[in-house]
Amino acid sequence: MGVGYCVSPLHRITHFDTSAVTTRPPVKRSDSPVDQIAEATGANIGVGAPRLYSLTTEEILAWRQGIATKYRDQLEEQLTWDEDTTFEVSEDVATSGDVMFHYVAAILDQRGTSELNKLIDVTEPPRHEYEAVFAEADRRGFGGRFPHVLLGANLWLPFRSQLMIEEPDWNGKLDRYGSIFHLVDEITTVRAAIADADPSLIHFSAAQTSYKVIIAAWQTSSTILRLATIAATKHLPLWTTG
Repeated sequence: MGVGYCVSPLHRITHFDTSAVTTRPPVKRSDSPVDQIAEATGANIGVGAPRLYSLTTEEILAWRQGIATKYRDQLEEQLTWDEDTTFEVSEDVATSGDVMFHYVAAILDQRGTSELNKLIDVTEPPRHEYEAVFAEADRRGFGGRFPHVLLGANLWLPFRSQLMIEEPDWNGKLDRYGSIFHLVDEITTVRAAIADADPSLIHFSAAQTSYKVIIAAWQTSSTILRLATIAATKHLPLWTTG
């Protein structure tokens, strides 16, 4: 299973509507394994398939206007993009590679470039190391060098302020929104440090595969940077399913 990154207007994001899904009690002594498990556990069984839906352009524009109005002073610009366009480009990256890229960015932030040399031959750090590094990234917050990479944004909007916005999305779910322009700058900085640590990666083919941390981070960051650059050039949002 991978992590998707997509450049598009926000009304093209699809959601699941589970309101049409109903439940029924399991059929006793049924031959169905699902019924048997549900009967044993006392659970009901979902019936029906959730439908897909997207918000209208008008709903997204209303949400954007609310954000733009609330953060007008901090943004120091009009928050805008072409929500009517049908432009869309997306790509998946491996979940493990996505984690490795964020891990390497956090290591660079917290421990400096010298620590990246130690990752060249590492295949996978222990779980407690991941947890400690990401916990420290959260603690550092905007004190770190790469907030638009590391502070949990799932959506980057075309504004140039260093600001990271934390507000409910169009469905009322609290989320964080970063700057696509600062995301490009941060990824570029991380990649430059990776290349300095292991110059051979510059010529590493996308067709080659490796389970090493720093190679996975390099390959994944290449994909994300390419899409982020398209988003910045097109002045459109970048969003991720990660």
